[in-house]
Amino acid sequence: MAHPKQQVHPEDLERPEAKDWLASHQDTGLKDLRLKFGLKRPYASWIAQLEVQRKYANKFPSLLLANWIFPTGQATEQSSSERTALYKASLISSQFTVDLCAGMGIDSWAFTQRDGSFGHFANELDPGLSKLLKFNLKNTTHTAGTATSVLPELKCWLHEKDVSPAEVTIYLDPDRRTGNGKSVALRDASPNVVTLQHELFKLGHTLMTKHSPMVDLNVLYELEHLSEIHIVEYQGECKEVLAIQHEGYIGPPAIKAVLLQENGSIERISSNKAIALSFVNELDEYLIQPGPALAKSRLHEEVAIEQLWKKWTVGNLYTTDELPHTSLFFKCYKVIEVAKPYKVKLPSEGGAIERIGYPEHPEVIRKKLGWKEGRKNKLFAVKQGKNKLMVLVKRLD
Repeated sequence: MAHPKQQVHPEDLERPEAKDWLASHQDTGLKDLRLKFGLKRPYASWIAQLEVQRKYANKFPSLLLANWIFPTGQATEQSSSERTALYKASLISSQFTVDLCAGMGIDSWAFTQRDGSFGHFANELDPGLSKLLKFNLKNTTHTAGTATSVLPELKCWLHEKDVSPAEVTIYLDPDRRTGNGKSVALRDASPNVVTLQHELFKLGHTLMTKHSPMVDLNVLYELEHLSEIHIVEYQGECKEVLAIQHEGYIGPPAIKAVLLQENGSIERISSNKAIALSFVNELDEYLIQPGPALAKSRLHEEVAIEQLWKKWTVGNLYTTDELPHTSLFFKCYKVIEVAKPYKVKLPSEGGAIERIGYPEHPEVIRKKLGWKEGRKNKLFAVKQGKNKLMVLVKRLD
């Protein structure tokens, strides 16, 4: 992960005038402040805090209340949210935890909030971020280096505490980006968890790795003793994919589609049964669209079998004549009309537009139709083989 050369300095926030300056500039434009102060200290550090308060108030509510000192650059933007970090922490039962790619520290913070946390080891390659971690995470052992280079220090820490591997969970969030910003293969990420896993299993019983929402789930089977794969959805998006490895585990992993809510989470777990879907070209009375977690996990196929849905031969959509039960994992629509392009009769209250294989962009379609935006209705512009169709549906929830 690339970080700016000048990082936030924690001592800048300890200056007696810092609190008053931040309070007096709550409504000042960030662009104006940067033009005036540039990278001059302590102002650059203070401006970075104002930016986080404005842009990420919902992402890090507890950290903002605790006066956490946030870094500048991609570390904050690409970090896990507080909600997803706490979910990861809920999966850990061991007394000791290790974060080998700590970043800005949100996951390490969540791990240390657990009632059963007896010790935490946090490593971050970037020196500036590592300096901030030492300030923000007081009761934690810190190192700065690559995940592989700090293993001797980790071994000493575990030896000093007389901790057995059964008491340790090791977490990694590898850098999955190349210099041009494109995602890389599992083995090409830094660190290479496929190679490193053998050494890590000597130190911990459980390994947890975070992967891109775009990852092909099949590549995760390169991880040994893979026991669980969690596809985490939050605020309508697939946020991350978690792979959990337990030393000695044998068998297929449980695939879990997880939908996080502010007051908890719900999940759908795979049964690992053989799937035999029925496909149809025509739509029945209802159209079902799996949500992000269900779609990524492919657990929608199991739901379809249970609910007696039929797979429509367009995209990842299902149809049925029986009204499905309500679920946050998928959206259900009543089919109003199926017509040739631009021949559909649209309701006046407007709606959303989604294309599946259709050549024109939704904004182009909306302009041609002269249809305003809305929530109750939706128009699917699709391509079915060589044919193009528009399907008007009404949302049911």
